[in-house]
Amino acid sequence: MPPRVLYLHEFGRLGGAEQALLRLVEAIRPTGVEPLVVWPRNDAILARLSSQGIRVVRLKLPRWRHGLSLPLLAVCLLRLRHVLCRGGVDLVHVNNYRSAPFGRLLARRAGVPCVSTVRETIGPEKVRQHGLRRLDALVAVCDSVARALVDAGVPRDRVGTVRSGVLIPPMPTASARRALRESLGGAAEDPVVGIVAHILPHKGFDDLIQALPLIVRQIPRARCLVVGEAPRRKYLRHLVDLAERFGVGDRLIWVGAQEDVPRFLAAMDLFVLPSHTEGLPLTVLEAMAAGRPVIGTAVGGIPEAVRHGETGFVVPPRDPRRLAQAAVDVLANPALAKSMGEAGRATVREAFTLDREARQTRAQYCRVLESRPLSPTAGATEADR
Repeated sequence: MPPRVLYLHEFGRLGGAEQALLRLVEAIRPTGVEPLVVWPRNDAILARLSSQGIRVVRLKLPRWRHGLSLPLLAVCLLRLRHVLCRGGVDLVHVNNYRSAPFGRLLARRAGVPCVSTVRETIGPEKVRQHGLRRLDALVAVCDSVARALVDAGVPRDRVGTVRSGVLIPPMPTASARRALRESLGGAAEDPVVGIVAHILPHKGFDDLIQALPLIVRQIPRARCLVVGEAPRRKYLRHLVDLAERFGVGDRLIWVGAQEDVPRFLAAMDLFVLPSHTEGLPLTVLEAMAAGRPVIGTAVGGIPEAVRHGETGFVVPPRDPRRLAQAAVDVLANPALAKSMGEAGRATVREAFTLDREARQTRAQYCRVLESRPLSPTAGATEADR
C-alpha cells in the first residue's frame, strides 16, 4: 500500500513555501504516495487539487505560540484527529518548521511519525522553541540549511537534504518577450535587470537600489523590474524614497505580485537576488529554468544552485558595488549572458526538477517509516477500531 501522508502548513499569503508544497503534492502522487492536504480556503487551488483526485481537508491551522489562536488548537486537533481515524494516515509532513509543534502533537496522538521541511537557515534557539529535535526527521532544502540544523543540535541521522524542484517553462517567443517589455514602458531593447521576491529588508532591496546608479553609469538605458508583494507598506515607501534620493526612481518598474512569474522572467535580461539570508530560493531556480543568468549572494543555498562564472555570479551580501559590477559584466556581454542562461536551464534539468524532488522526498518517508515500529493505532480506520 502506498504511504498515506498528511500535509500541514500554516498558510498566510501564497508565497514560495506554499507554492512549493502545492507542486510537491502534485508531483509526488505518481511516485506512489497518497497525499491528504490541509488547505484553508475554498478557492481555485482547492478545486485544482480535488480535480486531480487529491484528498483535501478545508481547515485553517492556527499559528503556534500565538495567544489569540490558542482556543482554536483544540478544535483543529479534534477535526484532524477525526480525519486521521476516518481515512488513515501513515505520516505527517509539516511544510514549514513553524508549525512543527502542531504537527508533532497531531502525529503523536495518531501514533505516526512526523517530518518537517526546513526552508531557511535557523539557529539553536528556533530549533529549541519549535521542538525540532523531537521530530522523526527534518528535510532541509539545501546542504547549507542541513548543516545549520546539525550545528544547532539536531542528530545528523535525522536530517536529510532534498533540494527544491521547479517546472521548466517553454522558452518565450521573441514577439511575446518584446510585447511585454514594451508594455512596461521604455524601448524593447533597453537592458532589464529583474528581481522576483517579497519586498522585505532581508531580500536586499536597499542594496539593489544603491547598486542601480552604478549600473546605469555604465549601462545608461538599464532599468529594473520588481515583481513581488510588499507586505510592509512603510518599507516600500522607504525604498521609493531611497530610489529618488539616488536618482533612479524612474528606472524602477514596480508591478506587484504576479501569478505568471515565468512570463515576467522572460522579460528580464538578468535576474538578481541580493538577499542577506536565504534557504534555497525558488525564484533563483525559476530564473535559471527560464534561461536567465543569475546574480545572487553567497548566503544559504544560493551558491549551491548558481555556479559562479557558469550560470551567473555569486557576490558577497550587503555589497552594492560588487553587485553592480557583476550586473554590468553580464549586461555588457550578450554572449556571456546567453551562455549563462543556457547553462542555468541545463542545471535545473539536471538537479532541480520536481520529479527529482518528489522521488527523494518519498525516499525520506520510506526511511522514516522503515526505521520506526508501527504503532497499533497507525493507519487504523474507524472500522478497525
